[in-house]
Amino acid sequence: MLYKLNLKTKDYSKVNRVTLSDIGWKEIHLQNLLSNHIQDLISTSELMTIFNERPRQEEPDILALDKNGDLYIFELKRWSSHQENLLQVLRYGQLYGNSNYDELNDMFKKYIKNEDSTVELQEFHKNYFDLSESTKVNKTDFNQKQNFLVVTNGLDQKTVEAIIYWKKNGLNIDAIVYWVFEINGEYFIEFNMYSPIEGFLEYENNTYILNTNYSNNTKNTEEMLRDKKAAAYYPGWREKIEKLQKGDMVFLYKSGYGIIAYGIASGKLEMQDCDGHPNYEYFMKLDKFKKLKKPFSAAEMKITTNQGFNFRQTMFSIEDTSKDLLLKKIKESYL
Repeated sequence: MLYKLNLKTKDYSKVNRVTLSDIGWKEIHLQNLLSNHIQDLISTSELMTIFNERPRQEEPDILALDKNGDLYIFELKRWSSHQENLLQVLRYGQLYGNSNYDELNDMFKKYIKNEDSTVELQEFHKNYFDLSESTKVNKTDFNQKQNFLVVTNGLDQKTVEAIIYWKKNGLNIDAIVYWVFEINGEYFIEFNMYSPIEGFLEYENNTYILNTNYSNNTKNTEEMLRDKKAAAYYPGWREKIEKLQKGDMVFLYKSGYGIIAYGIASGKLEMQDCDGHPNYEYFMKLDKFKKLKKPFSAAEMKITTNQGFNFRQTMFSIEDTSKDLLLKKIKESYL
């Protein structure tokens, strides 16, 4: 999150975060931005773009080479990453991981839009990285190793865990997270590259309101308060808990009463039997759990945030501004 500092009050305020789709950008625009300025935008080994995806082709968004001739395969997304994105980029590894020099050279000539050009990939690579004739990469040494990069507007926890798993098993895979900000009608983009082995892979946190199922089973609400957890029951509803990731804030809402508690999702999905059915309850522990002295009613929530909520849903997300307003009111009047 980016914050604006106020020099007078010595305080801060959040800068509005938007998505590329919000400002009319398509995936091709992000692809062109990265491929044309790859060394400026990505904090990794110096890279040289050799190929961009063409319309209606099963091709990676970007292919690039480093100084040693190792191949980098990029998968770009305008939205938050999911596990399926990893499968897609690994699929491209199967398709292009065995590409020999001649095949890479053909793709490079298509990228520079001159298939009949006398410019050869090997010579261009040598000049690009300022290599001598004796240190240039031999044609047979190109694409000896592959590196996979998912470029995405945020990460969900399962993707983080999947990247950690694949890296521990020897796969060269990482995520590049970007954020887009709006400040006084101007737009800014920030790229961050993380290694889940060396550091922490950051992902965006969300806020949810969860119905405690009080109308159907009063014991469910009692158990959530007692066990300090967020839970949902039976197929079709229990899967909502899978959306929660570590750091998400969850407000527990009791039908007919209002918000009765809140906490921070632990990130660990757990299951247990319910009404004699195996694993019919999905739940997640809530850290920093707070129980309200009295319910924060739906009517008061609407007044506080100046918006209505659809409480018929089992669980739904709310904006950061609404979360901040609810928390402020809770701390003033309900704790």
